[in-house]
Amino acid sequence: MRTAPAITLSAHDQALDELIGRNLARSGWMISFPAALEDRFNEHIHTNRHRQVVRAAVVGIVFLFAFVSIDLIYRPALLVHLSIIRAGVILTIMAALSLVIICKQDIRLPGLMSILGISAASLGTGLMLVSIGNPIVRFEPYTFILVAVIANIALPLRPPQALLASTINFAIAVYFIMPLPALLPDEKASPLIFLLATTLMTLLANVRIETIERKIFLLYLREKLRGEALLHEYRSLDQISNTDALTDLANRRLFDDSLKQNWQAARLNGEPLTLLMIDIDHFKGYNDTYGHPAGDECLKRVAQALKACTRSDRDLPARFGGEEFALILSGCDESGGLRMAARIHETIAGLAITHATSPLKRLSVSIGVASERPSDTTHEPRNLLLRADRVLYEAKQAGRNRTCIDQHKPQNSFEESQAAEYRAY
Repeated sequence: MRTAPAITLSAHDQALDELIGRNLARSGWMISFPAALEDRFNEHIHTNRHRQVVRAAVVGIVFLFAFVSIDLIYRPALLVHLSIIRAGVILTIMAALSLVIICKQDIRLPGLMSILGISAASLGTGLMLVSIGNPIVRFEPYTFILVAVIANIALPLRPPQALLASTINFAIAVYFIMPLPALLPDEKASPLIFLLATTLMTLLANVRIETIERKIFLLYLREKLRGEALLHEYRSLDQISNTDALTDLANRRLFDDSLKQNWQAARLNGEPLTLLMIDIDHFKGYNDTYGHPAGDECLKRVAQALKACTRSDRDLPARFGGEEFALILSGCDESGGLRMAARIHETIAGLAITHATSPLKRLSVSIGVASERPSDTTHEPRNLLLRADRVLYEAKQAGRNRTCIDQHKPQNSFEESQAAEYRAY
């Protein structure tokens, strides 16, 4: 059986992963985490619970308006009095809802405002219950049961918050029901017993929902940690596979892929695409004179110079092989390629790297420039590469330290053409 690849976590993530494992192994109810997990959990569920509170408040307001129909059917004489009570409850809920919406980022507000809304609804129920002449006074106490269900199930209250809301609801129910002269002792005891039983059962359900939600969060967090670690490893491997180890430029593989992608993008956008092939002059002599370690250091400095010349968002400098480099210029025409070549010559000259076997006695480069508009041709990307490579050979044959463009006529040496190139720039 093939085993899953090992994932390397940072020391911090490893400690967090172990903490997650210990909490997942816990049995029984789970209504709290260690501080390291509790803050993450609250941040994770805040958006969802904020949304649930807003929806529950809106639905509650709609129900309160809908209950007016009961007043019209069973107690029309109390319509104005009961409407005033309902209006008070609705305004309280709307004020709490407004505060929750305005202070959207406050993690504590949804729970606190939910408790306020439950208290207002319970108090409104009690005031309706004791309204003089209420013809359904024997049935009104059972409304407190509905409030308990809303508090513990419909609203996303944490178990301690649900317990507080349920306690307030039960206390208000006892306060209004017990002294009510219109009810017999049995008619007082029955709704309170049902309310107590419903409160306990819904509180247990609330704790169970909280436990499930917390375990789901732990599983999500563990997979998130491992997924991020795996993605980091993948990106590191991808970076290694696409980067030249010595110069830290794109390697030949990435260059080939990028040339094809830029060619297709230029064809779709109707833009030109320019390619520069760059070769260090007399590099074999440099290695023979100063040694291969010095040659490697020279390649690194040239690579850094190429990076400094390019537009980081659109250009791709790459090590093509040995002492040869390539530069893809996306959205750049022939004149832009010449300006870039002049900039590279100037930057390399500014390095002032001594080269005893070069006629200039300093390091220089030869550059071949080819430009094409892919939308106007049936050529493939390889054609652009061959053209740039051909004129690079022409530049080297013509004496090096110069740029040749794909017009079958070499440019003057950099020293002679520098002013002309920068006038075009």
